[in-house]
Amino acid sequence: MGGSIAFQAAVARPFGAAITFYGDGIRTRSFGEPSPLEIAGRLQAPWLGLYGDQDPSIPVEDVEALRVATSAAPVPTEIIRYPEAGHGFHNDARPASHHPASARDAWSRTLTWVESHLPG
Repeated sequence: MGGSIAFQAAVARPFGAAITFYGDGIRTRSFGEPSPLEIAGRLQAPWLGLYGDQDPSIPVEDVEALRVATSAAPVPTEIIRYPEAGHGFHNDARPASHHPASARDAWSRTLTWVESHLPG
């Protein structure tokens, strides 16, 4: 849910940066709002999306469709896919879904994204 909220916020406001760790879908409408795929071109904040290819709720085809859609945004965007990770790969409190190598890389990319878009 947090990843979807971060995306919606990045569309609604020109924050310095936003990051989505998976979320609850790309074609899915959440909280009465349009799906990320529908509004991707309206991002107002530099946005980084981190997705696991093994996530049954977010097909790789949807991630790639989002990559195309976000390329129309007037802000920097980047999508990273983790082939061996599923939903919740960053959550170390859930050993069944946690994927340490993907989590480490995603966290490193998160810090780099924040530092490059929110200097000082």
